[in-house]
Formats: sequence, structure tokens, C-alpha cells
Amino acid sequence: MVLMSLLPIAVLVIALTLLKLPAWCAALAAFVTGAVEAVFIFDLSLGAIADCAVKGVTTGLYPIGLVIVAALFTYALIVESDAISEIKRGLSRLSEDRRFQAMLVAWGFGNFMEGMAGFGTAVAIPCAILVGIGFDPMKAVLCCLVANTTPTAFGSVGVPTMVLAGEAGVDLSRLTTTIALLQLAATSLSPFLMLVIVDGWRGLRECWRLAFVSSLVFLAAWLVVAPFLGCELPNIVGGMAVMAVLAASGNRDGIDVRRQAWAWMPFAFVVLALGCAALLPPDRKISPGFVILAAASVGGLCQKVAPMRIGAIAMRTVVRYSPALFTICAVLALAKVMGAAGMTQNLADTLIAATGKGYPAVSGMVGALGGFVTGSGTSSNVLFGALQASVGEGEAQKLLFAAANVMGAGIGKMVCPQSLVLGCAAAGLAGRERDVMAKVAGYFVLVLAVACLTVVLWNALVQM
Repeated sequence: MVLMSLLPIAVLVIALTLLKLPAWCAALAAFVTGAVEAVFIFDLSLGAIADCAVKGVTTGLYPIGLVIVAALFTYALIVESDAISEIKRGLSRLSEDRRFQAMLVAWGFGNFMEGMAGFGTAVAIPCAILVGIGFDPMKAVLCCLVANTTPTAFGSVGVPTMVLAGEAGVDLSRLTTTIALLQLAATSLSPFLMLVIVDGWRGLRECWRLAFVSSLVFLAAWLVVAPFLGCELPNIVGGMAVMAVLAASGNRDGIDVRRQAWAWMPFAFVVLALGCAALLPPDRKISPGFVILAAASVGGLCQKVAPMRIGAIAMRTVVRYSPALFTICAVLALAKVMGAAGMTQNLADTLIAATGKGYPAVSGMVGALGGFVTGSGTSSNVLFGALQASVGEGEAQKLLFAAANVMGAGIGKMVCPQSLVLGCAAAGLAGRERDVMAKVAGYFVLVLAVACLTVVLWNALVQM
């Protein structure tokens, strides 16, 4: 039964890695496999499978799909209005030091984009900007891959964490706080590793203060925002705080403040609207997707983009990312079927029996596997969130293992095929994904080891 429970996930892994099928094909194949098994091996009725599929697709489209489309629409809007060119100019003029530029673009702007959109934008867009201002392409893609790890938990306006809370059956507010605290050590590493990538040990020796301040500012924003405003804004506020602090210390000569304010206007409206929405009482909450769509559209109108043009951009965004939306829906449907058929519980029982008291050491690795396979923190949480929580004994452990899953998922994205392809395409290194993976593998192992050690120590405290 254990092997049969594992089969849908194995199909997903093989289809993505060995057969190199598109993600939507792999996800569909995995769902069909799980559904067939559920009927003929686990005695689940066709009606129950249909119900699971409907729930998975419904959740995939709303709220998850809506948030992703809305965030990507915002970026498409600034590209269409050519505001992105002004943003690039402003970022490049602050400093000619490559180490400073990497911290500002990959860490500050990259984490802001992860909070806004996620879905690979935090790798592709900052990478393209770095190469555009003269960065070495290999160093650019490595910096962006390393930066876009643990912030995944609060990416896409908090969707991965929202989904995880639902799958794991834990309180969203407590989970958000647990994630922020658990990831402090692993997240703080990224700026220091980026200095090593850009300038070797000399960069670390000469600019460690830059990395320390960048890490401290971002994590301070996390600790203020996550417990009090929720999972939607930590990355957005943290990324903005890093950019503000670094911009204040950089060279602002030659920067047209009015043009920069114009270029950032859609983002500014989105942040303001999300901040206001986060303060609403729980019974009056508005979907972040609707908030982003409305706020970005207002920003676009202020940039004098015609209403019909805004509508056309929104439609193009939906069409362009429809395969990704299909993938998310298929993975969610698979997770619902596996849960209803008892496959997820079978895997959890096997993991407990195989690892015993050593499970905390591997919980982060399970999340990393999900991140590597799916290229998505959200999808990894759908696949393994319920499994991880079911291993925990008591609410504290459930929260810990659920948080470990999304932490590991973000780290797994550092080496996942989708991230590598996106980063290499943005850097002009198409076809060199294997070279990039070989160079980033060491950073992946180091960050994952720190993450797993953190889970072990946290679990020891919980058990005391």
C-alpha cells in the first residue's frame, strides 16, 4: 500500500525530470494515476473523486489563481507602460559596486517581487535587470536563485502559507508567526552567500556589514509584519525596507525622483491597498487577488494607460499563464484525492515508522523534495502539507512540521528545473542549466542543512 500511495508523486517526479514533460502534463498524469488507484485499490467512489477534483480546481482558481494572475498583471502593466525601464535606470544609478547592486536588486527588489507575484518572477525579473546593467550572467542567476529561497513562504501575497494552513488544518495566524521565527537562521544566510557569489571571500570580508544590514532590515520587517498583519505583506514590506535603506545609503545623483515615483505607482497602490485590507476584521476580509487587481489598475490609470489597454493586459496575462493555473489545479485535485483515499496518511505512517524520533531532521528535506519537483511552494504545501502536519503530536509540533515543509520547499526551488530554466533564460544562458545547477548545489546543501538543524533544535524545545 505504501508503494501505491507513493506512485502518483513518483509519476509527477519522473514526468518532470526524466521525461521532461511540461508541468501541466506531468500534473495531469499524476492526478489520473491517483484517481485510478483511488478507485481500484483504495475503494474510493467516483462521486468522491469528482468531489475532490471540484474542490481542488475551485481552490486553484480562487483564491490562488486569482492572486497569481493579479500579481503578474501588475508586473505586465509596468512593462507595457515602460515604467520598468525607469525602474532599471534608478536601480543602476545608485551604485556601480556590483555587490551593492546584487543586494539591492536580487535581495531587495527580488524579495519584493516574490511577495508581489512569486511564481518565478523573483528569479527572472531581477536576473534580467542585473544582466541589463552589466552584471556577469552566471553570477546574476546564482544570486537570484540563492536570494529566492525561504522568502517563498510569504510569496504571491502569502498564498503558500494560506494554502498550507488549510491543508495542515492549523491556525493561519500562528502558522505565519511560526514560519517567520523558524526561518530566521536560514533566511539570514542569503545576503552573505550572495557576497561570496559576486566577489568571493574578499566580498564577504569587505562588505559583511552590507549583508548584515540587508539581512537585519528584511527580517526585522518580517517579525513586525507577520505576527500582526498576517502572511500577505512580510516580503513586500521587507523588500521595500531593504530597498529604502540601501537607496538612502547609495548615490542618488542623477535620479529623477518624480519619474521613479511614476514608475513605481502601481506597486505603491498595491502595497497601500493590501496594507489597508490586512487591517480589516476577519469577517470582512477581501481576497488579495481582488485588492491587487483594483489597486494596480488605479496605478495604471494614473500612469495614463487607457482602460481598454488595461483590460487587454489582464486578458493576455490569463491566457499566458493558463498552463500554470491548470498545473496548480491538477496538483490541488491530486492532493485532495490522496487525502480522501488515505494515501497521504499511509505515507505519514511510513515516515514515522522509518525515522522515529529522527523525523524532525528530515521534515525540511520532504519540503525540499516538493519544491524541487513542483517548482512551487504552494504546490509543495498541497502535496506534503497535510502529511507533515499529521506526523506532529500536538499543535506545536503540527505547526513546526508544517512550517518546515514550506521552508524546505523554498530551498528546494533553488535547484528545481523550473527556476533554473527561468533564471538561465533571463540571463541569456539558455542551455546551461546543468552548469548553473552544479554551481548552486553547494549553497543549496548548506542552507538546507541549516534549516534542518533549526527544525531539530526547535523540536527539542517543544518537547521539553
